[in-house]
Amino acid sequence: MEESQQISNSNPSYWASVGIAGLIFGIIVFVLGLIVTYLTINSEPTGSMLSPMQFVGLIVCLIGAFGGMLATWHYAREYDVPFTLGTGALIGLFTGIVIAIVNILLSQGWHLIDPKMTQHLIDHMVANIQASNMADQQKQQTIDMMAKSLRNRNQIGTQLLWGLPMFGILNLLTGMIGAKMFSKKDEDNF
Repeated sequence: MEESQQISNSNPSYWASVGIAGLIFGIIVFVLGLIVTYLTINSEPTGSMLSPMQFVGLIVCLIGAFGGMLATWHYAREYDVPFTLGTGALIGLFTGIVIAIVNILLSQGWHLIDPKMTQHLIDHMVANIQASNMADQQKQQTIDMMAKSLRNRNQIGTQLLWGLPMFGILNLLTGMIGAKMFSKKDEDNF
């Protein structure tokens, strides 16, 4: 127990690894999300409630989950020290937080560059719903709900509420996987 505490106290800081992986994956998630948004805006309305772009959005989220693994890989290669699953989990959690913050900052900055992007996305979604086979009353309810949801999605509080737990938990898990895969093997440490 004391030896494990000495190992964790003597390990170098993992903040550089967290920052590097968080920045890389934050930019990747932002760019891929932006591409999906503009592809959606420029696609033809089909009337379908599910579109291929929604599945691509899910894949973007899963890509962002590998930031924790990259951070633990970087930490293991940079310092060549053993570290526990708990340290890997912390590295992953903090990487997920950095990813969410970088993504939010870039998104807010992009809204200064293209302030009408959200309105164009809403217009596309309205056209898509109008092309569906729903009853008129149901169409209007769906349009109102969708427009409100898309407008709220651009608020920093909403982005933090969704981004921090989502990327934090996913990267916590990949950080633990990365710790198991990349940590220098020390039988007393595991």
